Amino acid sequence: MKITCLIEDNGPGQFKVEHGLSLHIDQFNLLFDMGQSHSFIENAQELGISISKVQCAIISHGHYDHGGGLAHFLEENNSANIYIGNGAFSKRYADDNGSWRYIGLDRRLSDNPRIKSLKGDTTLFIGCDILVDIRDFFSPPIGNRKLYRISEDGVVKDDFRDEIVLIMESEDGLIVLTGCSHRGILNIIETIKRKYGKPIKALIGGFHIEAKEALNLLEPFKNIKEIYTGHCTSKEAYNILKENLENIKPLHTGTQIKIR
Repeated sequence: MKITCLIEDNGPGQFKVEHGLSLHIDQFNLLFDMGQSHSFIENAQELGISISKVQCAIISHGHYDHGGGLAHFLEENNSANIYIGNGAFSKRYADDNGSWRYIGLDRRLSDNPRIKSLKGDTTLFIGCDILVDIRDFFSPPIGNRKLYRISEDGVVKDDFRDEIVLIMESEDGLIVLTGCSHRGILNIIETIKRKYGKPIKALIGGFHIEAKEALNLLEPFKNIKEIYTGHCTSKEAYNILKENLENIKPLHTGTQIKIR
């Protein structure tokens, strides 16, 4: 299996970069997230990946930096279904020091018949699942504190109930892809542990953690063979993890991860 990062906040000069995330999984010809623009498609072309032939796609949660490229994907690919969590098209805002900034998806696309809203855990293919029901065992990330959504009751703190995670099975463990882990990376790991009863072999994606949260991850991370992270994982948090763990590497635009 090869997982290719099509867009991330950083990367070498031949690629476009932006605040966002998009990953391609060759074994299932599956796209996980779409960044915030057309750039993931341009990078895919540079990497020899045809977005028009992608079999299916996933948007991990309803933020622009993970699903902003949706309109471009729909134009480029005329057949693949796009799977999202229920409520992903909610109106979402960030509080930037008292100024409200819209950070949600383009709601005009919500009625597209190729977009499939999930209310429960779903199997896409044999050995490839979407985890929807993430349980709350630990506190959410500190970084969620200024993120809101519009509900029937007005403006509320975003609980990210729409966030979904991709889980792929191999002979000796699970490969887990996360978008931003707004539900909490510890909650994701514990939910998977209880549901599957199998070790996590590889963990790839954004963890949405600050430096003060990094030390709490050392114990659960130490038994995971490979960890690649970037995007919303702060540089300070990454450096703490890197100083204490040998199994963690940066995830950047153009990164190709081969998992046996």
